[in-house]
Parts: sequence; structure tokens; C-alpha cells
Amino acid sequence: MALKKVQSETNGAVFSLPWYVAKDQGLFEAEEIDMEFVQAHAVTPEHHTDKPEDVNPILGHVPFEEQQVTIYRA
Repeated sequence: MALKKVQSETNGAVFSLPWYVAKDQGLFEAEEIDMEFVQAHAVTPEHHTDKPEDVNPILGHVPFEEQQVTIYRA
């Protein structure tokens, strides 16, 4: 049986470490999942602001917005 292909964005070692360990330990394959990681874009502030409405909430999740991944990880 073919494994189900799933793409997930990575967003820093601290947040992605459990996913990397799970892949290295074969936990995804055990569930018949072929997990692929896509590097999220680095978030670099263009300017300082005290107004939350000036911040783009999608900035770090471009792979999801561009449909390059199948899982949204906030």
C-alpha cells in the first residue's frame, strides 16, 4: 500500500523538533504517512509598531497560504 503524502511547514527547531523526532523514529511511516517538511519563510519585521493591526498575521505561514503544505501549524 502506498503511503499518504502529507506536507507540513517547519517553523524553527524548537517548534518542529517533535515532528523531526517522530519522522526519524518512523512514527509517521507506522501510520502509513509519508511526511515531507517545507521550510517556512523567516519572519523579519520591517519596522517596529505598537499597533497590532499593522502586523501581517500570515507572514510566517506563506507555504500554507500558497498551498505548498497540507497542514497548518500555528
